[in-house]
Amino acid sequence: MTNTPNDHNDSHDSHSQDPNEIWKNMLREIFGEDSAEIIEQFGGSAFPLPPDFGQMFSPAHLSAFAQQLQRMMNSTEENQIDWAACRNVAHSMLARSGRVDQLDAASAEKAQTALRTASLWLDVSTIFDPPSGTGAAYSRPEMINHSFETIQQLLDPVGRNVGRAFAEMMNKQAEALPEALRNALGNPGSFIAATIFQVLGVQYGESIAELAASSFGSTDTGVPLMSSSDPVLVPANIAEFSENLSVGADEAMLYVAVRECAATRLFAGVPWLRPRILDTIAEIASGFEVNFEAISEHIRDMGEIDMSQPLAMPDFDMSNIFTLELNPDQVDTVERLELLLALVVGWVEEISAQAVAPHLPNAVALREMFSRRYATNNPAKHVWEAQLGIELNPQRLREAATFWQQATREQGAEERDRLWSHPDLLPTANALENPAEFFASDADSSQSDISAELDSFLAQLFAENSEQTNDVPHEPKFGEPHADGDDRDLPPEQS
Repeated sequence: MTNTPNDHNDSHDSHSQDPNEIWKNMLREIFGEDSAEIIEQFGGSAFPLPPDFGQMFSPAHLSAFAQQLQRMMNSTEENQIDWAACRNVAHSMLARSGRVDQLDAASAEKAQTALRTASLWLDVSTIFDPPSGTGAAYSRPEMINHSFETIQQLLDPVGRNVGRAFAEMMNKQAEALPEALRNALGNPGSFIAATIFQVLGVQYGESIAELAASSFGSTDTGVPLMSSSDPVLVPANIAEFSENLSVGADEAMLYVAVRECAATRLFAGVPWLRPRILDTIAEIASGFEVNFEAISEHIRDMGEIDMSQPLAMPDFDMSNIFTLELNPDQVDTVERLELLLALVVGWVEEISAQAVAPHLPNAVALREMFSRRYATNNPAKHVWEAQLGIELNPQRLREAATFWQQATREQGAEERDRLWSHPDLLPTANALENPAEFFASDADSSQSDISAELDSFLAQLFAENSEQTNDVPHEPKFGEPHADGDDRDLPPEQS
């Protein structure tokens, strides 16, 4: 009877083999029997293996591993992050942290009631209309599922660029290898890119889990994480946050609901805003460089890898692999994104404060609490800073809120919100630092426009009057015949 790969005898044999012999067998599985030169280069003490290496691989596991490795090295297709596996990682991390919740009907109804109330309060604070939907309440696992598409759109350009950079580095390094090894490796760049995509998929999954476990709604990152424009609340996160507050849970829920509704009104009423943010992120991602020196240092700091814990490899920290030493155009792109996000968050903060002021006794305290949260432990940090290296400057956020406050005083809510009608109308970074100058120049510009319009109107009016004067009947001048041919006014010699 022939033993199957899962038979005890095979497992026992693998446990009793010399680790270096198992390593050589693995290389034969991967590179074929004609790989003596390669095996010789990797054999012996040149690649020290742990004593329990043989326990990690049964013959069945060895064959499956070798086949997968061959496919990865010889792949000519464009590799990419396995987003289905990334989603699974997010749910697994959420469960492992004990943060999975079940949304009951009472909590969902309370959240939707808060959203309806918030929408009514906002009607007097902004000209932007509410979205057509009624809003929704999600559990944390539901938040992962509903926000996943947008997060994928945010992070996929970054991941692709990182994988490409590693592939180019690997292919360049492979040029120095012996010819036999180089031929056997086939496409080493594809292999390393596939490995990096797997690591990034795990890391992105962890960030998505953190977002789901801390976000109050769909707009906590400064950009809506849902494809629809309807407001969304995560009651479990709001309740957890309000436990340590001096204000009541219901008041905190209403404040969060107003902020969420304000943000969704802004993005629904400004069609160019959300695509502009996503496109700018993709533009920035194309300029990311991979800091291979930092990666080498990190690997050295890790020390000897524990081969008995192969699943520990996904814990490799990729958060410091980016260097934003970009060309001037790319630096400008990062600054534009930071400014745009600050303007969004500042507008939401100011409009929300105006809307809740007549209704919530602790409105001022809640605003301060949320300002501190955004500067310290906001969910946006899990995306913008951890994964993209884009810092949301708290000072810039305060300046943006101050700007919108002054815009309300100087121009009123209608003209303030009309600044969102085109990107060129929004304030620059310099305008945030000196909003008084912005509004003074805007007032001068408006006065000039009014004067120009008045001059144009008067000129047109005089022209029309002149044309009308020429067309009406009038007494002929001396020596001019009458319209009816009567020559009674002509001199005698012309009669």
